[in-house]
Amino acid sequence: MISGLELRDALAGTVIESPAHVRYYLRKVIGEGGQGWVYKANYGEPDGFWVVVKVLRPECVHSDALQRFEREAEVLRRLASVPVPNPNIVRFYDYGFFPARPELELPFIALEHVDGHTLASVLRGLGGFGLPIVRARRIMRQVARALNAVHEQRIVHRDLKPSNILLAQHEGNEIAKVTDFGLVKLPDLTTNKTISVAGASLGYAPPEQFEMGNNRVNAQTDVFSFASVLFEVLSGAEAFPLKTGDTPLRVVARMLTGERPSLARVHATVPRELRDRADLTAALDREIGRALSADPGVRHASIRDFWELIEPLLDEATNRKGARLSHESATFAAVVVTAPRISVSMPAPSFRIAGRPLSGERLRAAAIASDRHSIVAVGVHGLYRFARGVWSAMQLPAGVDARYVRGLLRGPQGELVLFGDGGFAMSVSRSGVADRLPIADRDLALLGGHADAHGMLFVGERLSRPTGVLVDLPHAGPLEIRDVEGTARLHGVTRLTGGALLLCGTQGALLEVSGGEDRPIGWGRTGHLYAVAAAPDGGAYAVGSGGHALRISPPRALPGLSAPPAATLEAVQTTRDLTGVVLDEDGCAWAEGGQARLMQRRQAIWTRVPLESSAEGRLVAVCPRRDGITVLVEDGTVLEGPGASEPSPPTAAPSRSRS
Repeated sequence: MISGLELRDALAGTVIESPAHVRYYLRKVIGEGGQGWVYKANYGEPDGFWVVVKVLRPECVHSDALQRFEREAEVLRRLASVPVPNPNIVRFYDYGFFPARPELELPFIALEHVDGHTLASVLRGLGGFGLPIVRARRIMRQVARALNAVHEQRIVHRDLKPSNILLAQHEGNEIAKVTDFGLVKLPDLTTNKTISVAGASLGYAPPEQFEMGNNRVNAQTDVFSFASVLFEVLSGAEAFPLKTGDTPLRVVARMLTGERPSLARVHATVPRELRDRADLTAALDREIGRALSADPGVRHASIRDFWELIEPLLDEATNRKGARLSHESATFAAVVVTAPRISVSMPAPSFRIAGRPLSGERLRAAAIASDRHSIVAVGVHGLYRFARGVWSAMQLPAGVDARYVRGLLRGPQGELVLFGDGGFAMSVSRSGVADRLPIADRDLALLGGHADAHGMLFVGERLSRPTGVLVDLPHAGPLEIRDVEGTARLHGVTRLTGGALLLCGTQGALLEVSGGEDRPIGWGRTGHLYAVAAAPDGGAYAVGSGGHALRISPPRALPGLSAPPAATLEAVQTTRDLTGVVLDEDGCAWAEGGQARLMQRRQAIWTRVPLESSAEGRLVAVCPRRDGITVLVEDGTVLEGPGASEPSPPTAAPSRSRS
């Protein structure tokens, strides 16, 4: 019987065939890990294009290793099967078994071949210095895009590190690709290099990944790893290095109780653009330190949230003389829609700070009362009420954990409705009586909701598989839960004047639900849609990633049939994500989004409304009324401005980049 190493070398030069009868011509070993060999191979023909084939070692063909290998294949297959696959994730081609010996079949995965270097090797070549800001921003923006796409499929990478980020050139542009979705390395507790314990790379994996059962591992686990890589990219130094004589437990202990990494402390090795910018360095340290918190609940809720705070700081570092920031970064939009710069002959409203931030909190959802003077909001650590200019903590109903509350809204009787993970939905009356809504399906994450005189609607996703869901809870009639096939995750729902429902979600999902039938509404699907609101004329508005804003016309009634609504992509003065849309008393649409973006739709153009200069971060809620506007920022800052008067017609100015 030949040894494992002999088999590894013997496979080079052989041909293996997949279940789909595709042949792979293995050429040479280009890498190996504790559980697998990696070959460069030709696809289909002896001179076919290059691919990478991963093969599981014979000694690792046991249940745990095989399950991890199969899971990697399934994860990559799922990421490749979405309508718009992310170009910053290594592409999946094939999975199967082949006879390595008469008595032995080995599994293999065929992947895209990336002709380049790992980020780890690039950093080693810098001799302990960080990358220039422009290159660091370009690489990490692409990694952020990739991780966001991964998380949208409810997948956690769990092993992000510089050696799992490949860098290649394509037509003169540097492309970053994230790889290694499950080929976990065996523990090696003797080396003084970064090592793996239970699939967690020391120095990059957060403390919860070393806990028994990994029960707290979620998207915030990758936020920690991403921040650790970002620190290394900017400083040339590992965030949590394995020092001489260290044990893995000591490294984990430093993560739990030690000082957070600081760019200011390694000032000499950071890019020159940061060396004389103590303000930017401090701001970067603040966000990186938060992302590297030992407590997942303190970290940014998502890669998107973290990167939207980091990228403007990197932008500013490259614009030393106060020039306009570069706005190529509609980071998570599949396609950026070019629009003319619009000037509107109207005075900018003057906003004032009506409420100060909540210390150490990040709000994710809120409901502003119709009088604009009372707000209820939910954050990472609890539920809060804002009244008379002051925030106060509210007691959550028994058994409710704020970490799993995704949203809240006001019911038609003024009751507060909370909803979130595990099919959780609860109404709280004005008198404080809590009533759990009868949604027994725990395989749901509820992400958006709508309440009106007919009942309550919720949308979200299945936790067990990538399918959007709709929950209809009418005031009169039975609860209905339906999977919305063809969608992966739904974020917004509203009821049109005619009674039909309008749903929106990731990958540009937009559909009308009427009479038990789903009808997609075509619009190009160039981005994700996060919110939708019905208009008085029977139509609606939807907003989403990269500043996408759609006008959805009312359904057209024709003799004997009805046509679905039509959607039109409108000009918008921002490329930042828009996450909410509401209508004021006059039927005018307003949208809120990332980086303090407040937009008002005027003459079919979504114009930016400037806020108080200190406002930063995502806007959580807006309440526009004739007597004034109230805006809530995710840090708890409350802004108030005057009511909007009817503007003069907009005029187009010379085309410039949107911001």
